[in-house]
Amino acid sequence: MSTAVHEDIAVLAAKKEDGQLITDLLNGAGYQVGTFRNASELEQSAVSARAMVVCHRRSSQTPAPGIPRTRRHQRVVVLSDCYTEQDVVNTLEAGAHHFFDIAESKKIIEARLVAALRQHSKPEQRTMEVDPFRFDLEKRQVWLKGELLNLSPKEYEFANYLFSNRDRVVVNSELMTSVWSLPPSMDARRIDTAACRVRKKMQLDERTGWCLKRLRRVGYELRRC
Repeated sequence: MSTAVHEDIAVLAAKKEDGQLITDLLNGAGYQVGTFRNASELEQSAVSARAMVVCHRRSSQTPAPGIPRTRRHQRVVVLSDCYTEQDVVNTLEAGAHHFFDIAESKKIIEARLVAALRQHSKPEQRTMEVDPFRFDLEKRQVWLKGELLNLSPKEYEFANYLFSNRDRVVVNSELMTSVWSLPPSMDARRIDTAACRVRKKMQLDERTGWCLKRLRRVGYELRRC
């Protein structure tokens, strides 16, 4: 059995120059980095990384960024020259946590990467217990009475944010920037969709004692039923 090699960050870059640039920037910031040409190469390796940086350049084969299959606890940062509003939205909704313009200067890219990775560094608190739920903050999973819930990465983030800010109204603009990493003016329908799914999967009603209330055109409030 092969032993996993632990790296802080896995960098996926089809273009060698992009991989070298991001590796140099992250090494300079104190991170240990493994560089791979594609997701298949990463999967075949024994590397275990807590975050992934995907470098994408628009081409006929890859007109938009793709998000490789990841472990739930991995953070995903995408750098791309494909920066239309719909591409950014699609990439974030597919599982990316941050989307940056790869054409920006080295200093700006480094600052954005370090800030993104610092924001999602390993938490000192490993779990959050809110009866009857248990949030595993490292593996990014939620348990209900001993049963693992099947939440997507974005549903997990949404649920985690709500329970971390329970008993107060969380407005749509706050959710849009804090959970979706999108401008606050974006269409809030994606929030309503996520709320519907999370409410159903987590049984946010009298069964658990927690209710998620929608305040039309304002936001959401999670509170005891």
